[in-house]
Amino acid sequence: MSRAPRSRQRIVLLVFSSLFLFLTGCVWVLNPIAERLNIFIVPPSPQRYAALAVEQMRPGLRADDATYAAVVREVDRRVAAASILSDTYPALQDAAVRLGGEHSAFLDPAAADTYFGSGGSGDETGALPTVVTEDGVSTLSLPTHVGGGGAANQRYTDAAIDGLAAAEPVTTAGWVLDLRGNHGGNVWPMLAAVAPLLSDGQVMSFDYADRSDAVTVEGATVSLRGAEQATSTARTTKTSLPIAVLIDGMTGSSAEAVAISFVSQPNAELFGQPSYGFSTVNEPRRLYDGAAINLTTAVDADRSGTRYGTPIVPDHVIDDPGAFDPAVRQWLARRAQTDADAAR
Repeated sequence: MSRAPRSRQRIVLLVFSSLFLFLTGCVWVLNPIAERLNIFIVPPSPQRYAALAVEQMRPGLRADDATYAAVVREVDRRVAAASILSDTYPALQDAAVRLGGEHSAFLDPAAADTYFGSGGSGDETGALPTVVTEDGVSTLSLPTHVGGGGAANQRYTDAAIDGLAAAEPVTTAGWVLDLRGNHGGNVWPMLAAVAPLLSDGQVMSFDYADRSDAVTVEGATVSLRGAEQATSTARTTKTSLPIAVLIDGMTGSSAEAVAISFVSQPNAELFGQPSYGFSTVNEPRRLYDGAAINLTTAVDADRSGTRYGTPIVPDHVIDDPGAFDPAVRQWLARRAQTDADAAR
């Protein structure tokens, strides 16, 4: 009478054992694949965490085969005794710079949330673009814009567009775009902010090792490879007046991309000092614990195809900050006269 229950117990045990072995095998097979998609069935060890992070740096601008192999070996050596994930951070920071360049960085979870999270103020200072008009010349000042979500990005763009629209009736002599001190951040709301000053069509590109991605402007909309990245619903009118773009040694990263978008535009010229020299493309890659690699993967190129990745040298180099305004106004006056003579 007791044999049947024992048989059933053995069957149940066999089924559960088989299921356990099956699931364990699935985890063993699928976990490496899932990890590369940033999906973790089981938490990674510090060593595995570091290895996956370095894999994500493979598209880095400086990651040729020999350099990449050397970095893999060095990181493996440095994290061999790591007991927690944060022990790997110094090695990963060095790896990011070696494989991406000086513009690349490893950001711990707190820093990553500040730069790439959606809950921030939208920039380092909370500042928005402003437009000021004096004697027929209107100046659009673009501050740094880091982090924030879609709403913060839109506020940034719309503040500039609204200011340009309000200034348009009294702007008779030309425009000034002031990028001095702008450290960069999110390039798309910045480019949308200056869309009324940019001619339609391709304004620049991001040049990778194997392709070139065109950045285009059409009206108020900025696109990458034809996909919309930012726009504004505010009224915008393209200008035919001359545009002076101001840069200095602290104009960096995405602000440099904005400056490059005006290079070779017939009614625009650059004034100031050479820019910071981070005229490259960074792509964030989030890791298991919320940290991120901000990896440099491409260089900026202007509409004529000239590649940068180095400081932008302005058309008019001005060493004395006090000489900016006179130099710009003299140029605007000359351009206005030239345009008037051409219209006759």
